[in-house]
Amino acid sequence: MARSQPGQAAGTRDPAPGWWLAVCGAAAIVVAAAAVLGRLRAGGLVLEPLLAIPAALAGIGAPTPRRPLGFGTVMLLTAIVLAPPGRGSLLWIATPASVVVVTALSAIGAGLSRPGKQKPASVTPEAEKLANVTSVAEVVQRALLRPLPRRVGPLELGVVYLAAAAEARVGGDLYEVARTQFGIRLIVGDARGKGLDAVEIAADVLGVFREVAHEVYTLAEVARRLDASLARRLEPGQAHGSGCHEEFVTAVLAEIDPCAGRLTIYNCGHPPPILLSPGMDSRNGRGSRNGQVAPPVTTVDVPSPAPPLRLLSLGDCSGAGRTLPFRPGDALLFYTDGVTEARNPRRGCYPLAGRLTELAGTSADGIRPDLLDRLRDDLLRHVGAPLDDDAALVLIKAPAVWGGQVPQPAQTPAP
Repeated sequence: MARSQPGQAAGTRDPAPGWWLAVCGAAAIVVAAAAVLGRLRAGGLVLEPLLAIPAALAGIGAPTPRRPLGFGTVMLLTAIVLAPPGRGSLLWIATPASVVVVTALSAIGAGLSRPGKQKPASVTPEAEKLANVTSVAEVVQRALLRPLPRRVGPLELGVVYLAAAAEARVGGDLYEVARTQFGIRLIVGDARGKGLDAVEIAADVLGVFREVAHEVYTLAEVARRLDASLARRLEPGQAHGSGCHEEFVTAVLAEIDPCAGRLTIYNCGHPPPILLSPGMDSRNGRGSRNGQVAPPVTTVDVPSPAPPLRLLSLGDCSGAGRTLPFRPGDALLFYTDGVTEARNPRRGCYPLAGRLTELAGTSADGIRPDLLDRLRDDLLRHVGAPLDDDAALVLIKAPAVWGGQVPQPAQTPAP
């Protein structure tokens, strides 16, 4: 499973504010002036050792040794000018020595505290705690979204998951596949919201799907079981509360019968999947490049999508299903709204169906194998920045032949 997790680059700004430089400069002026006055005073106050103070102050919070070295040089020159020539004291040696020692120690401390060796001052405890929580939640989410097998029966599967950035990177996108006695069943969905609540809802949906997909006969019944499990999440005291309809999951269920070459879709408020049919007349393609023809792209809509899971009882579900042929060489692309709602700097949404026409070139070998990688790269180029929401792409490819024979077209039952 390909995965890309955009992150945010840490800042490299100077942690020492401008007012601190002014304080250090003022301290240098005051200390130099005091030393001069001490030399001119009749009593002979010895203030030259104070010249080491500005160099030490400049080393506090300095990102590089340049600043304390500069202050130390100025103070050292001042000490040499004020050094008493011809006195029987070692003060004229001790004063420059103290300045040099303090400057060297400050410079070493500044070098050891460079950004990258120390946590940036801009990282607050709240931000660090949020980063830790979202990182743990992201690991939990990846554990729930187990990598899909590359092949299930005769079908070939591919998945690309793009995690969002910063605090929004933990979402409720979900997908799972199961090989059952009724056919190969798949669910792709998106739980409302982000964070741990969305991950918890997605976990419940995946857990129920992994069980009921092997037990019930129709996709409509699978959807009803998932809806009932989400309804049981509410506490009895919340049944009539204002938040009783805040938890829901948009999902599309699919069932592929390899023996009959038939595809059944049941949509619960989710973006419809897209069917690519390279087996059709290549003259229907919109152009070719390097011997590859763009396959016809068809949005697999249902007569009337059902409400999202948890809200099925609020609408009519009789038109939420559809059955159609799934011919040899066909491919079916499922996605979440993080793909189609990804916006570029001009606030334009990503035109998935239109871009598929350009990216999904086919040849005699079928749809190109790197289609998902091309889609991922094209989506990131369109946005030009980290995604605001999780985005998932699931691609299912039919084999060149079904069991050695090309299946007859399936009939679409009346709603």
